[in-house]
This record gives sequence, structure tokens and C-alpha cells, in this order.
Amino acid sequence: MKLAHLGCVAVLLGSLAPVQVRAQEGEYRVKLLQPLSTETSKKGDKITAQVLSPPEFQGDFMEGMIKQSKSGHRVKGKSVLSFYFDTLNHEDQRIPIQSTLRSVVNSKGQPGVDEEGFIVKRKNNLGKIVAVAAIGAVLGGLAGGAQGAAEGAALGGLVGLVVVQVGVQGPRVSFAPGSEFVLAVKKR
Repeated sequence: MKLAHLGCVAVLLGSLAPVQVRAQEGEYRVKLLQPLSTETSKKGDKITAQVLSPPEFQGDFMEGMIKQSKSGHRVKGKSVLSFYFDTLNHEDQRIPIQSTLRSVVNSKGQPGVDEEGFIVKRKNNLGKIVAVAAIGAVLGGLAGGAQGAAEGAALGGLVGLVVVQVGVQGPRVSFAPGSEFVLAVKKR
């Protein structure tokens, strides 16, 4: 009788363990919480955005980092801002993600342009990540067979974060707080 009681308690305690939430893959719309600009943002600066959709993650935060910031310095110069979002904070959990930029809307509600009205051209480094993972798999396979190939591919994929590169034909790229990004998000 006591043994059955202990079994019930173990089942109840097991059901109270924290549940690991995973990021839902798909499209996320996020609102930038601080300014991003090739004039003020530096490599290594943290960036934060609040999730607007999907509804089950609304109000959560995404975090990332500036990878490169280069001003064109002239009216006809080319400016480039590279960044990534790699963490979704949901219910006190930090969920690793990969994100690629689908579209932008500046803080004034204008789609496809930065704060100064320059047309935003975007580029992701996803192809480079696939190549790095493939090279890691080949090298791992040579060193350790199938197990080594799997480990090499995983390490190669972790090395390459998906970096979003935004460029404009102008002296700077800038997004004010309230600018929105639509991101394609995958689990990492």
C-alpha cells in the first residue's frame, strides 16, 4: 500500500518539473526597442526587440548582437549594418534560435526603407552556414566516421550564426525604436 502511494507521489512530482518550451518555427514580427544606426551602433553591441506576433510569444523579447556597422560617409556612399537575433526569452527561459530577415517597416510605418527613406537591401549568410556545416561534416567524417560527421556538422552549424546584412545607398543606415522586422525563425 505504501509503495503504491509513493508511486503516485513520484508521478505528481514528476509532473511539476519545469517544462522546456521550444520556439515555434515560423514568422515572427518584432518591434525594435533601441536605435540601430551605422553612426552609433558598434560591433558587439546588444540589440533587443519585443515580439508582436505570433500571439503565444507576444510580449516576449528577442536578443541579438551587431556583427558589423559601416557608414558610407557620403551621400552616394554605401552603408552596411549586419546583426542577428539568436535568443528568444519566453517565460524565464532563454531559447536559442536562428532568424533571417524577411522585411522591415521603419518607425514611421514606411515599409522597405530605413528612417531616412533609403531603400533597404537585405542579405542573409545562410548559404555560408550550410557550407561551413558541410565542411565540418566532411572533416568530422574523415576523423571519426559517421559519429564524427554528425558532430562535425553540428559544430559547423553552431559556428555560423545567421547574420542579417542590411545595406542602403546612402551615408548611413538607421532604424529608430518602434521599427518593425518580420523574421523567419528556426530552432537552433
